[in-house]
Amino acid sequence: MDPASRLIFPLDVPSLSEARRWVKLLAGLVGVFKVGLELFTAEGPAAVEMVREEAGAEIFLDLKLHDIPATVAGAVRAASRLGVDMLTVHVSAGRGALKEAVRAAEGGLKILAVTLLTSLTRADLMEVGWSPELARDMREAALRLSHLAYRCGVHGVVCSAKEVSTIKEAFPHLLTVVPGVRPDWLEENLADDQRRIASPKEAVRAGADYLVVGRPIREARDPRAVAQRILEEMAQAFSEREK
Repeated sequence: MDPASRLIFPLDVPSLSEARRWVKLLAGLVGVFKVGLELFTAEGPAAVEMVREEAGAEIFLDLKLHDIPATVAGAVRAASRLGVDMLTVHVSAGRGALKEAVRAAEGGLKILAVTLLTSLTRADLMEVGWSPELARDMREAALRLSHLAYRCGVHGVVCSAKEVSTIKEAFPHLLTVVPGVRPDWLEENLADDQRRIASPKEAVRAGADYLVVGRPIREARDPRAVAQRILEEMAQAFSEREK
């Protein structure tokens, strides 16, 4: 397995010019570029076109759709026309929205269901209305959401490294995309809102198929060197997992 094809870099920047700079800088090291809410809101479909023209890499449109089924289906059809490879929908949008997303996907578009954001804690879940019993175990909560997503026919789920082994054991054919990845050898002290984090090797060993790595690369003195070292760590972990 080529680890570069499983490394996702989020283009969490406010302009097309800055996004293009990162795409060019990381060409050959990153197999998937993620266009999220910030860049897509600022630049729209032009951001997707830029990645396609500059990188030839896969495109992950991370809009985390959460709306009524008909609206979600319309957005998925639009994303299919853009030619992106992956698109996210929140599991909490419900069974109807998930099924419509899968039904509307065309041209090989993979629907990824977002379980629990890596910024959330048990207290956060309770604050938005989860019962103490349901919020007690984050792994169990993510598994419950993944079960619904699986029954709706999605291609994969987005979850933290803390829950990925449980999900992969229950649903081995679901793709697992893991954000909140922080190399333990990183010298820079990154202050951010991620809570449930893990190193690249921990995430891959636990069952992650794709890793989303942003700040550790973006804020490094030498982004390409950090990306290369992450790929080496991923390659070793994938090799160990396949034995």
